[in-house]
This record gives sequence, C-alpha cells and structure tokens, in this order.
Amino acid sequence: MLQFRHSAAAVICRIFVELFTPPAKVTPSQWAADNLIVPDGPRANEKWDPSLTPYIVEPLDSMGPDSPVNKIVVRKSAQTGFTVMAIAVVGHSIDCDPSGGILLVQPTDGALGDFIKDKLNPAIDETPALKAKVRPQKARDGEGSTTYSKRYPGGSLALAIANSTADLRSKTKRKIIKDEASEYPADLDGQGSPHAMIEARYESFLATGDWKELNISTPTVVGACYIDEEFKAGDQRYWHVCCPGCGDKFPFRFGPNFKFNETYPYNAHYVAPCCGAVIENHEKVVLIRKSAPQNGGAGGWIATAPGPGKFPSYHIDALSSSFVPWDKIAERWIKAQADPAKLKAFYNLTLGEAYEVKGDAPDHVRLMERREDYPRGRIPARGLMLTAAADVQMRGIYVEVVAWAPNRESWVVWHDVLEGDTTDANDGAFLKLAEIYDREWPDAFGGKRRIDGFGVDSGFRSHVVYNWCRSRHYAYAVDGRDGWNKPALGTPSLVDIDLNGRKLGSTKIWPVGTWSLKGHWYEDLRREGKTAGKEVDPPGFCHFGKWLDEIYFKQVTAEYLAEIRSRGRMTKAWAPRGNQENHFLDCRVYNMAIADHLGLSSMTEDEWKILARERAPSLNQGDLFAPRPLAILTAGQAASGVADSESSDTGRPADDDSSHTNASEESPAVTPSQAAPDGAAWIGRDVSGWNTR
Repeated sequence: MLQFRHSAAAVICRIFVELFTPPAKVTPSQWAADNLIVPDGPRANEKWDPSLTPYIVEPLDSMGPDSPVNKIVVRKSAQTGFTVMAIAVVGHSIDCDPSGGILLVQPTDGALGDFIKDKLNPAIDETPALKAKVRPQKARDGEGSTTYSKRYPGGSLALAIANSTADLRSKTKRKIIKDEASEYPADLDGQGSPHAMIEARYESFLATGDWKELNISTPTVVGACYIDEEFKAGDQRYWHVCCPGCGDKFPFRFGPNFKFNETYPYNAHYVAPCCGAVIENHEKVVLIRKSAPQNGGAGGWIATAPGPGKFPSYHIDALSSSFVPWDKIAERWIKAQADPAKLKAFYNLTLGEAYEVKGDAPDHVRLMERREDYPRGRIPARGLMLTAAADVQMRGIYVEVVAWAPNRESWVVWHDVLEGDTTDANDGAFLKLAEIYDREWPDAFGGKRRIDGFGVDSGFRSHVVYNWCRSRHYAYAVDGRDGWNKPALGTPSLVDIDLNGRKLGSTKIWPVGTWSLKGHWYEDLRREGKTAGKEVDPPGFCHFGKWLDEIYFKQVTAEYLAEIRSRGRMTKAWAPRGNQENHFLDCRVYNMAIADHLGLSSMTEDEWKILARERAPSLNQGDLFAPRPLAILTAGQAASGVADSESSDTGRPADDDSSHTNASEESPAVTPSQAAPDGAAWIGRDVSGWNTR
C-alpha cells in the first residue's frame, strides 16, 4: 500500500496557516536595505546601503509602526543622506504600512518639482516593490496616480508645497514628512503658520496615537529658524564615535579638536578630546560605521538634553558625513572668512547650524571717524566693479554709487538726494537719475567708466520705475523682500507697465532678499582696518570719504535686529531705530544685491585678473586682492555659536560638546554661468559686454 509522508489534512492545514499568518514585520531600515534603489548621488541605481550612512538607521526605524515615537526632528548639513531617508519612509509605508496615507511637503513648487522628477519618481520606477504597488499615471483614470498624488493599495501619497493653503488644508494623513522645513513661510496668506496647518492633517489619528511627523531641514539664522528651535525643544542627539585610542565616546564637532593647515594642503584631521589619539580623514568613515550599535559598536546617537516628554531630535553635519572630506570642510571655512554670505552658508550647509546674525550696527559717530581723504566721484584703483542704487520717494530720489574690489572692499564713490517730482519717468528727479546713469565716472588711471549695474527700488512709484528701467540696459527694477531664506537677487518676474490707463509694455522686476543683506552689511561695518591701527584693510572693509555727512551715517545704521512675537512664536526681524530714515541703507542693500548678481562673490581670481587688465592696466596684479589679514578670524568672532575660548595653534575656534547656536540660501551666490539680464554679459565671462566706455 502506498504511504504518504504527510497526510492530506496536514498539508491543507499548513496551507491555511501560511495563507492567514501575517508576514513577518520588517523595519523601515531592513526594507530599504532589501528593496530601495537609490535615485541619485554616488550610489545611484544601487540598493541603499545602511553601512554608508549608519546614523540614518535609528531615525528611519522610528518612523515604523512598531516604534512608540511620534515626532522626529533632524537638523542637518547638506550631503548627509536624509533625503533618501524620507524616500525610504515613503517606500516602507507604501509596501508594509499603507493605511492612513502620507503627506510629503516641500517649501516651494520648484523644490517639489525637482524632488518628484529627480528623486521620487526614479526611486519608484527602479524599486520593484514600489513599482508593483504604485498605480501608474493615467490622465483619464480617476484611480491612477498623478504628478502630485501617488495611489497604492490601502492609501495614497500626497505631495504638497508649504506656500499653498489649498495643499495644506484639504488632506487627512497619518504620516507627515516635512522636507527643508525651515524654508516654509512664517505666515501663509494671513492664515497662520503652515506648520500648524500641516499638524492638523493628522488630527484624526491623535486618539489612536499612531501618527508620525518627520521634520528634516538645514537651518537658517538663530532666532528665526524652525528646525533649530525644534531641535533644541527635543532631546538633542549627536552621533558619537568610539575613540580608537581609549574607547571613550565623543561626537565630531567643529572646534579646537578639528585641526588643519590654513593653506593647501590642509591635512585636516581630528584629535580625540579624551586621549589625544589622531584620527585621519581616511579613518573617519570606518570609525563611524564601527561605532554604530547595529554593527556592535558602543557609540551612535546619544541624547545630550533628555527629559520627560521630549521627542528625539538629531543633529548631523559634514564632519560625520560619509560624502564630505575633512579637507573640503577646512577649505570652506578658510574661504568663508572674508564674506558673510559664505560664512552663513558654511554654518548652514556644512556645520548644519543656525547662523547668528549680528543685529547691532556700529555707532554712526565712530563710523564717521573712519572717513578717508579720497576724492568724491572718482573710482579708486582697485574698484573694478561699479554699481549704483536708488531709493525713490515722493519728492526725490536717494542715490548711492559704490566701487567694489575683488575681495569685497567697497568705496562710496558718490551719494546725493535728487530733489524733484517722481511721477514722470522722463522728468523731475528721474531726469536727474538718468544723468547719473549715463555719467562717465573717472578712475584712478585716467580712464572713464559707466556704472555696471543700477538698481532702482520699485516699492514706491512702481510703474514709473518700471518705465524708467525698461529702456536702460543695465538698470534693474528691484523690490525688497522680507525673510531669511531669500537670495540676494532672486529670479525676476515679468510685469506689465500701465501708466495713466495706457499699457507701455513690460519689464522685469527683481526680488531682493534684504534681511540677510542687512546682516552682511552690519558685519562688514564692524570690520576694522588701517584707520583703527590695523596693518591692513581686511576683505569686506567699507571705505567712506570725508565728504560724507552725518545724515548718511545715521541712515546706513538706521535699523536693528529686533525680537518680535509673531503668532505665538518669537522671531527676529529688522526694525527702525525710532523715527530714523533709512533710505541710504536701502541704497546700500540694493548695491550689494546688484554686485552679488554681477559676480562679486562668485568670480575666480583669474576672471578678476582678466577684468583688471581691461580696466586697471597699470595696477600690479599682486595688489589686486590687497594684503590678506595676518590671522584668519575665528569662528567665535564670526558667529557667536562657536565658543570664544582659547584658539588652537592653527587659529581655529575653541569649542565644547554643546550645540553651536549660530545660522540662508544663504543667500546663494549667483554664478557667472547664469543668464544675465536682457543680454548683459557677466563680468568674468565677457568683459566686452560691460561698461568700459
């Protein structure tokens, strides 16, 4: 008789057990390691490797359904891998935890479009587990996905922008991912904080306690930075490595233990604070991996400010990044000392810290004591770039003309108040402004030059300003914008010119990020040079002629950085000192924006030398950038977030294990490769296109 090893009943029973037994739970990090294809970067089109960024595993798994954590905050530098973490959260939710849906928010439409095109869609298309579940886009199929909604069995992913009330008020989701959260507007259409609107999206899940909120962002400035404030409200976790010398634990921090040369080769390395063991750059990645708990290490995330009810908040920066060499960090620090915009970028994007803007202007009387005996109306020898800016008022126009050296030193060449009516672009004060625009300014070499870029404030008499700028090739109609995340000179928009009921055509209006520029201006004003007994005038030093009067100095120092309460949150904003007028301050801010746009901070030394041969033929090329300061500024002098105690022998700042509290887009520098307005040529790319007449 034929005998079977298993009875039919046993086989059927096993089949039913397999059918109705829930699959083994997989953590988000396990799922990502097994499934997620990285969409971009050095590991593009490869499976995500947790050993490359071991510091992501803990916060990633906290977004899983088995973690009791509801809210996570990540304050980070650039290039640390946390955008891939956000995609991993999305992928795990779609494949393993779909109920309730997801809302992912980006700060702007452009940022969201780039995220979808360059990161999200490639990850879905190349990851089989996601491609099998996310429904394809079908224009006429209501059940299919769309550009801003990815549908899958059990839920959907909604993609939104932080400056749209429609996006933020119309969705109920269990999981929220806020990317670059510090760039969201403080107030949205007068209806309050977008963060509050986003939090309301998971209101229905508060009772069940299974909601999740992930906040990821590089920081901006101290006192007005969402991610910085949220990080400090949490338990403030730092990634600790185990010392190869003695086994003690410490985080890599920018301070006296981070050593490097002040010139190339930088030979950056780290000295362990416990026993003095030297850690070379090539040992960093291995040490970070070996210290991870998931790899059997005793390091990893350690909370430095634990407390009842505090949520996990993480700080990670370039010193612990697998992608940024320590030599690059040293190079960035050294190059940032002469430029507040670059220094802010260094703190935000490399150290992942908020930047401390100095909001108190120097006393105007002390500034007057710095006046120098140089002629009014003549361009100094190293003033290779010439800009002008105008602030239009009801019965006159304030004007300032500034010359710039390659190291950002500046000279006031001319200033005045052009009296007259401002209602007609071809008459009154605007007729006088046209004379300034057309004037040929003598230089120190017997030549004459015209202004390279002319900014005119369009906040008042807007259409008159538009009309005046429309016919002038190097004129910019500018408009000041509040906020710490605005670039010096942003992307222009086209506006129609309508005067007295007649349409006169159109022109471009250029937004100016005034808040950061004012902070940079005050930092430059505090620089001391030869008039204060220093050996040299440092980069960014501001020169003033003896012919400048007290009114000018009062106006360029007319504002201060005030702490204000806005919708329940303390923030920092510029405020006037009493009733002091600030027209020449506005002129200087617009001059700075135009100069930055023309390449002041982005041109290379070789590009400046080409321009110098054209404009200053008898200038010694060795004097082009002027003598450099004998000692590089310490971070403690540049931003209060780094301790001011004893500097190391290389001139770097002292520090401790506490959080740096310092922090744009930085106003990101505009590169010469970007398109110039109305066909104007960039100073470093095509000298012939500039005013050398």
